[in-house]
Amino acid sequence: PDESRRKEPLELTNYTALAMVGTLSKDGNIWALINDGNGRVHRVRTGNYVGRNYGLITNIGTFEIEIMETVPDGKGGWINRPRTLAMEE
Repeated sequence: PDESRRKEPLELTNYTALAMVGTLSKDGNIWALINDGNGRVHRVRTGNYVGRNYGLITNIGTFEIEIMETVPDGKGGWINRPRTLAMEE
């Protein structure tokens, strides 16, 4: 991961505290709405980062966000781990 990259606001929050609460679309662009667990809702799009493990948003669907986290492999390297943040019903 690029550790010199400036962190985005949702990277300061544990993944488990995040909740997808909706989507917005306009002119072919789509954004997901994520509650940060502290009552604030953030608008994110593909390419933004969330969570503390360099979670890159790779796809936004109507009811879920696909995220690729980069986590330590325990051997001094890194591995990619897919995650999904689904909207609760």
